[in-house]
Amino acid sequence: MKKDYFTQSLTFISLLGLLLSLTGCLSDGEPGITYFGGKIKNPKENFVFFKKGKKVLDSVRLDDNNKFSFKIDSLELGLYSFMHGGEFQYLYLEPTDSLLIYINTWDFDESLIFSGKGSGKNNYLINLYLQQEKTEKEFKDNYRLDEAGFSAVIDEGIKKQLSVYNDFIATEEEPPSEFFEKLAKTGIYVPFYFYKERYSYKHKKLMGLDKAPELSKDFYDYRKLIELNDESLLDYGWNLAFVNTFLYNLAHDEKMKDPENKIFELELMKVVDDRIHVNDFRNSLLAKGAWGALSNKHLSEKKAEKVYDYFYSHCEDENYKKELKKALAQKEKITDGDDMPKLTAYNLEHSEVEINQVIKNSNAVIYFWPKELGRIEMLNEKLHYLKKRHPDVVFVGIERNKSDEEWKEFIASRKLPKEHQFKLPRSSDSYSWYEGDMERTIIVNDQGKVENGYVFFLDSNFNYYLKTINKH
Repeated sequence: MKKDYFTQSLTFISLLGLLLSLTGCLSDGEPGITYFGGKIKNPKENFVFFKKGKKVLDSVRLDDNNKFSFKIDSLELGLYSFMHGGEFQYLYLEPTDSLLIYINTWDFDESLIFSGKGSGKNNYLINLYLQQEKTEKEFKDNYRLDEAGFSAVIDEGIKKQLSVYNDFIATEEEPPSEFFEKLAKTGIYVPFYFYKERYSYKHKKLMGLDKAPELSKDFYDYRKLIELNDESLLDYGWNLAFVNTFLYNLAHDEKMKDPENKIFELELMKVVDDRIHVNDFRNSLLAKGAWGALSNKHLSEKKAEKVYDYFYSHCEDENYKKELKKALAQKEKITDGDDMPKLTAYNLEHSEVEINQVIKNSNAVIYFWPKELGRIEMLNEKLHYLKKRHPDVVFVGIERNKSDEEWKEFIASRKLPKEHQFKLPRSSDSYSWYEGDMERTIIVNDQGKVENGYVFFLDSNFNYYLKTINKH
Protein backbone atom coordinates (compact mmCIF):
# COMPACT_ATOMS: atom_id res chain seq x y z
CA MET A 1 0.00 0.00 0.00
CA LYS A 2 1.32 3.43 -0.91
CA LYS A 3 1.69 5.85 1.98
CA ASP A 4 1.57 9.62 1.65
CA TYR A 5 4.70 11.67 2.35
CA PHE A 6 3.48 12.84 5.76
CA THR A 7 2.81 9.27 6.92
CA GLN A 8 6.16 8.11 5.61
CA SER A 9 7.93 10.93 7.45
CA LEU A 10 6.25 10.11 10.75
CA THR A 11 7.10 6.43 10.34
CA PHE A 12 10.73 7.28 9.60
CA ILE A 13 10.96 9.55 12.64
CA SER A 14 9.43 6.87 14.86
CA LEU A 15 11.80 4.28 13.47
CA LEU A 16 14.79 6.57 13.93
CA GLY A 17 13.80 7.10 17.55
CA LEU A 18 13.47 3.37 18.02
CA LEU A 19 16.90 2.78 16.51
CA LEU A 20 18.51 5.33 18.82
CA SER A 21 16.76 3.97 21.92
CA LEU A 22 17.75 0.39 21.22
CA THR A 23 21.23 1.05 19.87
CA GLY A 24 22.78 0.28 23.24
CA CYS A 25 21.43 -3.23 23.53
CA LEU A 26 21.96 -4.10 19.87
CA SER A 27 25.47 -2.75 19.48
CA ASP A 28 27.17 -4.80 22.14
CA GLY A 29 28.26 -7.20 19.44
CA GLU A 30 28.61 -10.21 21.72
CA PRO A 31 30.10 -13.14 19.80
CA GLY A 32 27.48 -15.64 18.64
CA ILE A 33 24.53 -13.46 19.74
CA THR A 34 21.62 -12.53 17.46
CA TYR A 35 19.25 -9.71 18.36
CA PHE A 36 15.66 -9.20 17.33
CA GLY A 37 13.58 -6.36 18.72
CA GLY A 38 11.40 -3.43 17.90
CA LYS A 39 8.35 -1.35 18.68
CA ILE A 40 4.67 -2.14 18.24
CA LYS A 41 2.19 0.67 17.80
CA ASN A 42 -1.35 -0.03 19.02
CA PRO A 43 -0.44 -3.39 20.61
CA LYS A 44 -3.21 -5.99 20.91
CA GLU A 45 -1.64 -7.83 23.84
CA ASN A 46 1.33 -7.58 26.18
CA PHE A 47 3.57 -10.23 24.60
CA VAL A 48 5.55 -10.93 21.45
CA PHE A 49 6.35 -14.54 20.56
CA PHE A 50 9.43 -15.76 18.66
CA LYS A 51 8.82 -19.01 16.77
CA LYS A 52 10.44 -21.65 14.61
CA GLY A 53 7.71 -23.44 12.70
CA LYS A 54 4.92 -24.21 15.17
CA LYS A 55 7.25 -24.18 18.17
CA VAL A 56 7.45 -21.08 20.39
CA LEU A 57 11.15 -20.57 21.13
CA ASP A 58 10.76 -17.55 23.41
CA SER A 59 8.36 -14.80 24.46
CA VAL A 60 8.88 -11.34 25.93
CA ARG A 61 6.60 -8.75 27.46
CA LEU A 62 6.34 -5.29 25.91
CA ASP A 63 7.81 -2.56 28.09
CA ASP A 64 6.01 0.66 29.01
CA ASN A 65 6.92 2.14 25.62
CA ASN A 66 5.66 -0.92 23.70
CA LYS A 67 9.20 -2.01 22.86
CA PHE A 68 10.64 -5.51 23.04
CA SER A 69 13.94 -7.30 22.50
CA PHE A 70 15.07 -10.90 22.08
CA LYS A 71 18.66 -11.98 22.65
CA ILE A 72 19.32 -15.32 20.93
CA ASP A 73 22.44 -17.38 21.53
CA SER A 74 23.81 -19.71 18.81
CA LEU A 75 20.98 -19.10 16.34
CA GLU A 76 20.88 -21.30 13.26
CA LEU A 77 20.43 -19.55 9.91
CA GLY A 78 16.88 -20.05 8.68
CA LEU A 79 13.22 -19.10 8.58
CA TYR A 80 11.60 -17.93 11.82
CA SER A 81 8.51 -15.91 12.67
CA PHE A 82 7.21 -13.53 15.29
CA MET A 83 3.63 -13.33 16.47
CA HIS A 84 1.60 -10.68 18.25
CA GLY A 85 -2.13 -10.30 18.81
CA GLY A 86 -3.04 -13.29 16.67
CA GLU A 87 -1.04 -12.15 13.63
CA PHE A 88 2.40 -13.23 12.51
CA GLN A 89 5.06 -12.58 9.91
CA TYR A 90 8.16 -14.44 8.79
CA LEU A 91 11.74 -13.51 9.63
CA TYR A 92 14.87 -14.55 7.82
CA LEU A 93 17.70 -14.59 10.35
CA GLU A 94 21.42 -15.25 10.16
CA PRO A 95 23.76 -15.60 13.16
CA THR A 96 24.76 -12.22 14.66
CA ASP A 97 22.00 -10.29 12.88
CA SER A 98 20.66 -7.28 14.80
CA LEU A 99 17.19 -6.89 13.38
CA LEU A 100 14.64 -4.25 14.37
CA ILE A 101 11.01 -3.89 13.36
CA TYR A 102 8.47 -1.13 13.55
CA ILE A 103 4.85 -2.20 13.17
CA ASN A 104 1.36 -0.76 13.57
CA THR A 105 -1.18 -3.50 14.33
CA TRP A 106 -3.93 -1.55 12.58
CA ASP A 107 -2.17 -2.35 9.32
CA PHE A 108 0.00 -5.26 10.35
CA ASP A 109 1.83 -6.43 7.22
CA GLU A 110 1.83 -3.21 5.22
CA SER A 111 3.18 -1.11 8.09
CA LEU A 112 6.06 -3.50 8.82
CA ILE A 113 9.51 -1.96 8.36
CA PHE A 114 12.82 -3.67 9.13
CA SER A 115 16.08 -1.92 10.03
CA GLY A 116 19.49 -2.92 11.32
CA LYS A 117 21.76 -5.77 10.28
CA GLY A 118 19.72 -8.26 8.22
CA SER A 119 17.02 -5.73 7.33
CA GLY A 120 17.68 -5.67 3.58
CA LYS A 121 16.72 -9.28 3.02
CA ASN A 122 13.69 -9.06 5.31
CA ASN A 123 12.40 -5.90 3.65
CA TYR A 124 12.77 -7.67 0.29
CA LEU A 125 10.81 -10.68 1.60
CA ILE A 126 7.98 -8.61 3.10
CA ASN A 127 7.66 -6.65 -0.15
CA LEU A 128 7.57 -9.92 -2.09
CA TYR A 129 4.88 -11.21 0.27
CA LEU A 130 2.76 -8.07 -0.19
CA GLN A 131 3.16 -8.19 -3.97
CA GLN A 132 2.12 -11.85 -4.10
CA GLU A 133 -0.82 -11.06 -1.82
CA LYS A 134 -1.89 -8.27 -4.19
CA THR A 135 -1.50 -10.58 -7.19
CA GLU A 136 -3.68 -13.22 -5.53
CA LYS A 137 -6.49 -10.74 -4.89
CA GLU A 138 -6.46 -9.63 -8.52
CA PHE A 139 -5.91 -13.04 -10.12
CA LYS A 140 -9.42 -14.52 -10.38
CA ASP A 141 -10.27 -13.40 -13.93
CA ASN A 142 -7.11 -15.05 -15.28
CA TYR A 143 -8.72 -18.44 -14.68
CA ARG A 144 -11.13 -17.62 -17.52
CA LEU A 145 -8.27 -17.62 -20.03
CA ASP A 146 -7.48 -20.62 -22.20
CA GLU A 147 -4.39 -22.65 -21.35
CA ALA A 148 -2.02 -20.65 -23.56
CA GLY A 149 -3.22 -17.30 -22.26
CA PHE A 150 -3.12 -18.48 -18.65
CA SER A 151 0.39 -19.90 -18.98
CA ALA A 152 1.56 -16.63 -20.53
CA VAL A 153 0.26 -14.72 -17.48
CA ILE A 154 2.08 -17.14 -15.17
CA ASP A 155 5.36 -16.85 -17.08
CA GLU A 156 5.17 -13.05 -17.14
CA GLY A 157 4.46 -12.89 -13.40
CA ILE A 158 7.47 -15.04 -12.60
CA LYS A 159 9.67 -13.05 -14.97
CA LYS A 160 8.77 -9.75 -13.27
CA GLN A 161 9.45 -11.09 -9.79
CA LEU A 162 12.78 -12.60 -10.85
CA SER A 163 13.79 -9.21 -12.24
CA VAL A 164 13.00 -7.55 -8.89
CA TYR A 165 15.00 -10.24 -7.08
CA ASN A 166 18.03 -9.85 -9.34
CA ASP A 167 17.94 -6.07 -8.90
CA PHE A 168 17.87 -6.53 -5.12
CA ILE A 169 20.76 -9.00 -5.10
CA ALA A 170 22.82 -6.58 -7.19
CA THR A 171 22.59 -4.02 -4.38
CA GLU A 172 23.77 -6.42 -1.67
CA GLU A 173 27.42 -6.27 -0.62
CA GLU A 174 27.68 -10.04 -0.22
CA PRO A 175 26.08 -12.88 -2.15
CA PRO A 176 22.99 -14.38 -0.44
CA SER A 177 23.14 -17.63 1.49
CA GLU A 178 22.00 -20.75 -0.30
CA PHE A 179 18.93 -20.91 1.94
CA PHE A 180 17.93 -17.28 1.34
CA GLU A 181 18.08 -17.84 -2.40
CA LYS A 182 15.94 -20.96 -2.02
CA LEU A 183 13.47 -19.09 0.20
CA ALA A 184 13.21 -16.14 -2.19
CA LYS A 185 12.81 -18.38 -5.25
CA THR A 186 10.11 -20.33 -3.42
CA GLY A 187 8.31 -17.05 -2.73
CA ILE A 188 8.56 -16.15 -6.41
CA TYR A 189 7.72 -19.42 -8.15
CA VAL A 190 5.45 -21.35 -5.82
CA PRO A 191 2.51 -18.88 -5.69
CA PHE A 192 2.29 -19.12 -9.50
CA TYR A 193 2.56 -22.91 -9.35
CA PHE A 194 -0.29 -22.80 -6.83
CA TYR A 195 -2.42 -20.91 -9.39
CA LYS A 196 -1.60 -23.57 -11.99
CA GLU A 197 -2.75 -26.29 -9.59
CA ARG A 198 -6.09 -24.51 -9.28
CA TYR A 199 -6.52 -23.71 -12.97
CA SER A 200 -8.41 -26.82 -14.09
CA TYR A 201 -11.08 -26.59 -11.37
CA LYS A 202 -11.38 -22.79 -11.45
CA HIS A 203 -11.61 -22.60 -15.24
CA LYS A 204 -14.34 -25.23 -15.32
CA LYS A 205 -16.33 -23.46 -12.59
CA LEU A 206 -16.02 -19.90 -13.95
CA MET A 207 -16.74 -20.90 -17.53
CA GLY A 208 -19.67 -23.16 -16.60
CA LEU A 209 -18.18 -26.21 -18.30
CA ASP A 210 -19.45 -29.76 -17.84
CA LYS A 211 -15.95 -31.13 -17.46
CA ALA A 212 -12.45 -29.89 -16.77
CA PRO A 213 -10.41 -28.63 -19.74
CA GLU A 214 -7.97 -30.99 -21.40
CA LEU A 215 -4.48 -29.69 -20.74
CA SER A 216 -1.23 -30.22 -22.63
CA LYS A 217 1.22 -32.81 -21.37
CA ASP A 218 3.72 -30.20 -20.21
CA PHE A 219 1.23 -28.04 -18.25
CA TYR A 220 2.26 -29.65 -14.96
CA ASP A 221 5.97 -29.96 -15.70
CA TYR A 222 6.76 -27.64 -12.78
CA ARG A 223 5.70 -30.42 -10.40
CA LYS A 224 9.01 -32.16 -11.12
CA LEU A 225 10.84 -29.15 -9.65
CA ILE A 226 9.09 -29.13 -6.26
CA GLU A 227 10.71 -30.81 -3.27
CA LEU A 228 7.78 -31.94 -1.13
CA ASN A 229 9.91 -33.01 1.83
CA ASP A 230 12.12 -30.00 2.36
CA GLU A 231 11.76 -29.53 6.13
CA SER A 232 13.22 -26.03 6.02
CA LEU A 233 10.20 -24.82 4.00
CA LEU A 234 7.35 -26.94 5.33
CA ASP A 235 6.00 -24.11 7.47
CA TYR A 236 6.30 -21.44 4.76
CA GLY A 237 2.74 -20.40 3.91
CA TRP A 238 2.84 -20.44 0.11
CA ASN A 239 4.78 -23.70 0.05
CA LEU A 240 2.29 -25.32 2.41
CA ALA A 241 -0.67 -24.10 0.33
CA PHE A 242 0.88 -25.49 -2.84
CA VAL A 243 1.74 -28.90 -1.34
CA ASN A 244 -1.77 -29.33 0.07
CA THR A 245 -3.43 -28.36 -3.22
CA PHE A 246 -1.08 -30.56 -5.23
CA LEU A 247 -1.81 -33.60 -3.05
CA TYR A 248 -5.56 -32.92 -3.16
CA ASN A 249 -5.41 -32.77 -6.96
CA LEU A 250 -3.57 -36.08 -7.17
CA ALA A 251 -6.16 -37.67 -4.86
CA HIS A 252 -9.00 -36.22 -6.93
CA ASP A 253 -7.46 -37.61 -10.13
CA GLU A 254 -7.31 -41.06 -8.52
CA LYS A 255 -10.91 -40.88 -7.36
CA MET A 256 -12.14 -39.88 -10.82
CA LYS A 257 -10.73 -43.10 -12.27
CA ASP A 258 -13.61 -44.88 -10.48
CA PRO A 259 -15.81 -42.18 -8.91
CA GLU A 260 -18.53 -44.53 -7.70
CA ASN A 261 -16.26 -46.76 -5.68
CA LYS A 262 -13.12 -44.81 -4.86
CA ILE A 263 -13.11 -42.62 -1.74
CA PHE A 264 -11.44 -39.23 -1.96
CA GLU A 265 -10.25 -39.18 1.66
CA LEU A 266 -8.74 -42.65 1.30
CA GLU A 267 -7.02 -41.73 -1.97
CA LEU A 268 -5.63 -38.61 -0.29
CA MET A 269 -4.06 -40.68 2.50
CA LYS A 270 -2.55 -43.09 -0.03
CA VAL A 271 -1.03 -40.17 -1.95
CA VAL A 272 0.33 -38.71 1.30
CA ASP A 273 1.82 -42.07 2.26
CA ASP A 274 3.52 -42.33 -1.12
CA ARG A 275 4.79 -38.76 -1.43
CA ILE A 276 5.42 -37.35 2.06
CA HIS A 277 8.28 -38.75 4.15
CA VAL A 278 8.64 -36.17 6.93
CA ASN A 279 6.85 -37.97 9.76
CA ASP A 280 5.20 -35.06 11.55
CA PHE A 281 3.95 -33.56 8.30
CA ARG A 282 2.85 -36.94 6.99
CA ASN A 283 0.90 -37.73 10.16
CA SER A 284 -0.84 -34.36 10.11
CA LEU A 285 -1.92 -34.89 6.48
CA LEU A 286 -3.16 -38.40 7.24
CA ALA A 287 -5.20 -36.86 10.05
CA LYS A 288 -6.68 -34.38 7.56
CA GLY A 289 -7.96 -37.31 5.52
CA ALA A 290 -9.54 -38.88 8.58
CA TRP A 291 -11.11 -35.61 9.73
CA GLY A 292 -12.41 -35.09 6.21
CA ALA A 293 -14.22 -38.42 6.31
CA LEU A 294 -15.57 -37.62 9.77
CA SER A 295 -17.27 -34.42 8.57
CA ASN A 296 -18.37 -35.70 5.14
CA LYS A 297 -22.13 -36.18 5.56
CA HIS A 298 -22.40 -37.84 2.14
CA LEU A 299 -19.92 -40.62 2.95
CA SER A 300 -21.52 -43.95 3.85
CA GLU A 301 -20.62 -45.58 7.15
CA LYS A 302 -18.96 -48.47 5.32
CA LYS A 303 -16.74 -46.17 3.26
CA ALA A 304 -15.91 -44.04 6.31
CA GLU A 305 -14.76 -47.17 8.15
CA LYS A 306 -12.30 -47.90 5.35
CA VAL A 307 -10.81 -44.44 5.80
CA TYR A 308 -10.53 -44.82 9.59
CA ASP A 309 -8.96 -48.26 9.30
CA TYR A 310 -6.32 -46.95 6.91
CA PHE A 311 -5.63 -44.01 9.20
CA TYR A 312 -5.19 -46.16 12.32
CA SER A 313 -2.83 -48.54 10.52
CA HIS A 314 -0.66 -45.86 8.89
CA CYS A 315 -0.59 -42.86 11.25
CA GLU A 316 2.25 -43.03 13.77
CA ASP A 317 1.06 -40.19 16.02
CA GLU A 318 -0.85 -41.57 19.00
CA ASN A 319 -2.35 -38.16 19.84
CA TYR A 320 -4.04 -37.94 16.44
CA LYS A 321 -5.42 -41.46 16.94
CA LYS A 322 -6.80 -40.59 20.37
CA GLU A 323 -8.40 -37.41 19.01
CA LEU A 324 -10.15 -39.33 16.23
CA LYS A 325 -11.48 -41.98 18.61
CA LYS A 326 -12.84 -39.27 20.90
CA ALA A 327 -14.39 -37.44 17.93
CA LEU A 328 -16.08 -40.60 16.64
CA ALA A 329 -17.58 -41.22 20.07
CA GLN A 330 -18.86 -37.62 20.17
CA LYS A 331 -20.34 -37.90 16.68
CA GLU A 332 -22.42 -40.90 17.74
CA LYS A 333 -24.15 -38.80 20.43
CA ILE A 334 -25.65 -36.36 17.90
CA THR A 335 -27.40 -37.96 14.93
CA ASP A 336 -28.23 -36.15 11.72
CA GLY A 337 -32.00 -35.71 11.40
CA ASP A 338 -32.67 -35.82 15.15
CA ASP A 339 -33.56 -32.87 17.37
CA MET A 340 -30.56 -30.89 18.56
CA PRO A 341 -29.89 -32.10 22.14
CA LYS A 342 -30.24 -29.51 24.89
CA LEU A 343 -27.05 -27.48 25.19
CA THR A 344 -26.52 -24.92 27.94
CA ALA A 345 -23.58 -22.56 28.28
CA TYR A 346 -22.73 -19.25 29.97
CA ASN A 347 -22.80 -15.77 28.48
CA LEU A 348 -20.36 -12.96 29.27
CA GLU A 349 -22.41 -12.02 32.36
CA HIS A 350 -21.98 -15.61 33.55
CA SER A 351 -25.68 -16.31 33.22
CA GLU A 352 -26.73 -19.75 32.05
CA VAL A 353 -28.26 -19.75 28.57
CA GLU A 354 -29.92 -22.56 26.63
CA ILE A 355 -28.39 -22.42 23.15
CA ASN A 356 -31.44 -24.15 21.68
CA GLN A 357 -33.50 -21.06 22.57
CA VAL A 358 -30.93 -18.71 21.03
CA ILE A 359 -31.23 -20.46 17.66
CA LYS A 360 -34.95 -21.31 17.86
CA ASN A 361 -36.77 -21.07 14.49
CA SER A 362 -33.52 -20.18 12.70
CA ASN A 363 -31.06 -22.01 10.52
CA ALA A 364 -27.97 -22.01 12.70
CA VAL A 365 -24.31 -22.84 13.01
CA ILE A 366 -22.96 -23.75 16.44
CA TYR A 367 -19.18 -23.63 16.22
CA PHE A 368 -16.59 -24.36 18.90
CA TRP A 369 -13.46 -22.25 18.93
CA PRO A 370 -10.25 -24.21 18.26
CA LYS A 371 -7.24 -24.02 20.54
CA GLU A 372 -4.52 -23.34 17.96
CA LEU A 373 -4.07 -19.63 17.23
CA GLY A 374 -3.63 -20.08 13.49
CA ARG A 375 -6.92 -21.96 13.21
CA ILE A 376 -8.65 -19.34 15.36
CA GLU A 377 -7.60 -16.66 12.91
CA MET A 378 -8.69 -18.70 9.89
CA LEU A 379 -12.07 -19.40 11.52
CA ASN A 380 -12.58 -15.73 12.38
CA GLU A 381 -11.78 -14.68 8.82
CA LYS A 382 -14.13 -17.29 7.35
CA LEU A 383 -16.83 -16.33 9.87
CA HIS A 384 -16.96 -12.77 8.49
CA TYR A 385 -17.21 -14.15 4.95
CA LEU A 386 -19.99 -16.63 5.77
CA LYS A 387 -22.05 -14.07 7.68
CA LYS A 388 -22.15 -11.91 4.56
CA ARG A 389 -23.00 -14.88 2.33
CA HIS A 390 -25.67 -16.24 4.70
CA PRO A 391 -27.28 -13.30 6.55
CA ASP A 392 -30.26 -15.42 7.64
CA VAL A 393 -28.09 -18.00 9.42
CA VAL A 394 -27.41 -17.49 13.14
CA PHE A 395 -23.76 -18.14 14.04
CA VAL A 396 -23.15 -19.08 17.67
CA GLY A 397 -19.60 -19.42 19.00
CA ILE A 398 -18.71 -21.50 22.06
CA GLU A 399 -15.40 -21.47 23.93
CA ARG A 400 -14.18 -24.63 25.70
CA ASN A 401 -10.53 -24.11 26.63
CA LYS A 402 -9.80 -20.53 27.68
CA SER A 403 -10.10 -19.13 31.21
CA ASP A 404 -12.93 -16.64 31.77
CA GLU A 405 -10.51 -13.71 31.65
CA GLU A 406 -8.80 -14.93 28.46
CA TRP A 407 -12.19 -15.55 26.86
CA LYS A 408 -13.51 -12.06 27.62
CA GLU A 409 -10.32 -10.46 26.30
CA PHE A 410 -10.61 -12.59 23.17
CA ILE A 411 -14.22 -11.52 22.50
CA ALA A 412 -13.28 -7.86 22.95
CA SER A 413 -10.13 -8.02 20.79
CA ARG A 414 -11.97 -9.71 17.91
CA LYS A 415 -15.03 -7.42 18.29
CA LEU A 416 -17.37 -10.41 18.24
CA PRO A 417 -21.11 -9.95 18.91
CA LYS A 418 -21.53 -10.66 22.63
CA GLU A 419 -25.07 -11.97 22.26
CA HIS A 420 -23.79 -14.91 20.20
CA GLN A 421 -20.67 -15.87 22.17
CA PHE A 422 -20.82 -18.37 25.02
CA LYS A 423 -18.57 -20.51 27.19
CA LEU A 424 -19.00 -24.20 28.01
CA PRO A 425 -17.36 -24.87 31.39
CA ARG A 426 -15.56 -28.11 32.09
CA SER A 427 -18.02 -28.72 34.92
CA SER A 428 -20.91 -28.98 32.45
CA ASP A 429 -22.63 -32.36 32.19
CA SER A 430 -22.33 -32.19 28.40
CA TYR A 431 -18.70 -31.02 28.25
CA SER A 432 -17.47 -34.48 27.20
CA TRP A 433 -19.79 -34.32 24.19
CA TYR A 434 -18.00 -31.29 22.81
CA GLU A 435 -14.50 -31.15 24.32
CA GLY A 436 -11.55 -30.91 21.96
CA ASP A 437 -9.08 -28.57 20.28
CA MET A 438 -10.53 -28.45 16.76
CA GLU A 439 -13.16 -26.16 15.24
CA ARG A 440 -15.96 -28.75 15.56
CA THR A 441 -19.28 -27.40 14.28
CA ILE A 442 -22.96 -28.40 14.27
CA ILE A 443 -25.43 -27.25 11.63
CA VAL A 444 -29.07 -27.05 12.78
CA ASN A 445 -32.08 -26.16 10.62
CA ASP A 446 -35.00 -23.88 11.54
CA GLN A 447 -37.00 -26.87 12.77
CA GLY A 448 -34.36 -27.61 15.40
CA LYS A 449 -33.16 -30.70 13.52
CA VAL A 450 -29.47 -31.54 13.17
CA GLU A 451 -28.34 -31.21 9.55
CA ASN A 452 -24.72 -32.10 10.25
CA GLY A 453 -23.67 -33.13 13.74
CA TYR A 454 -19.93 -33.14 13.17
CA VAL A 455 -18.34 -30.93 10.57
CA PHE A 456 -15.33 -28.63 10.75
CA PHE A 457 -15.82 -24.92 10.27
CA LEU A 458 -12.81 -24.84 7.93
CA ASP A 459 -14.10 -27.75 5.84
CA SER A 460 -13.94 -26.86 2.13
CA ASN A 461 -17.58 -28.03 1.73
CA PHE A 462 -18.90 -25.92 4.61
CA ASN A 463 -20.35 -23.15 2.42
CA TYR A 464 -22.13 -25.80 0.34
CA TYR A 465 -23.65 -27.34 3.48
CA LEU A 466 -25.08 -23.94 4.44
CA LYS A 467 -26.51 -23.42 0.96
CA THR A 468 -28.36 -26.74 1.15
CA ILE A 469 -29.92 -26.46 4.62
CA ASN A 470 -33.50 -27.81 4.42
CA LYS A 471 -32.94 -28.94 0.82
CA HIS A 472 -33.19 -32.72 0.96
